[in-house]
Amino acid sequence: MRESLICIGKIGKKGYYFEDTGIQIFSYEELCYYLKRHMICYIHTLPGEDLLVYLRDELGLEKLYKQLIRLTDPEKDQMKYFSALFREGHYFNEDEIRDILDEYRSLMNAPVYRQKKWMGDLLVRSGRSARALESYQEALVEKDLEKNEIGRIYHNMGIAESKLFRFQNAKIAFIKAYQHLGEEKSLFYYYAITALLEGIEAAGEELKEFEDSDMLLDAFEEKFAEYQEDFQYNAVSEIYKKIAFLNENGKEEEAKIKKKRLVRSLQRDFRKEIEI
Repeated sequence: MRESLICIGKIGKKGYYFEDTGIQIFSYEELCYYLKRHMICYIHTLPGEDLLVYLRDELGLEKLYKQLIRLTDPEKDQMKYFSALFREGHYFNEDEIRDILDEYRSLMNAPVYRQKKWMGDLLVRSGRSARALESYQEALVEKDLEKNEIGRIYHNMGIAESKLFRFQNAKIAFIKAYQHLGEEKSLFYYYAITALLEGIEAAGEELKEFEDSDMLLDAFEEKFAEYQEDFQYNAVSEIYKKIAFLNENGKEEEAKIKKKRLVRSLQRDFRKEIEI
């Protein structure tokens, strides 16, 4: 169920579009709600002046525009900018504003590699996987990364690569994640992608390279079967029957084309199961 916001201020005829996340807002209340959840985007910068123009011209917030335009200087305290923005319209109470600003301060004081990872995570959730990979790569070049942090970054890189259908890259990322972090979730995603690309038997053979592979294989086959079972009683099962019929009647080339399309469809659906 999607959340709903009650807007008591003016609703813009045109929306304001945030390029980083692809989200559009139409009111002051929506802006506050958006910023609270995306403060990681503003630890090194502030929203563009075009947002302030939108507040003034589209939402009629002349007073807020004048307040914020004086705080856009890079030398100014960014906390004052957001404090003024959140307090003007009374969407949040004082305790909520204090909590938001405390969290913002924590984000700014975090190690750079964590900032980059968190930004990457947000971009993946926003459907910006290509940009997310850039943030993850920037995080990996930072110094003093702990082994488990490297593993988490590689795991989420695997998710981003999967969202882009770059499954071979995803497999590499998930293996690196498992090597650094040792979590079965990374290894299962590696197994599942291999199963989708090359078949269950091939996935099982690759899994034998790891310790406790027999125990893992049983668990992974059962879990992967759950994904396949979702498709058993829908249109996919009918396509399987059609492919089998074509193979049995000497139409291997047509069956091959249909199977390729089906595998692509299964890969696309599996991407939805892979989340940060």
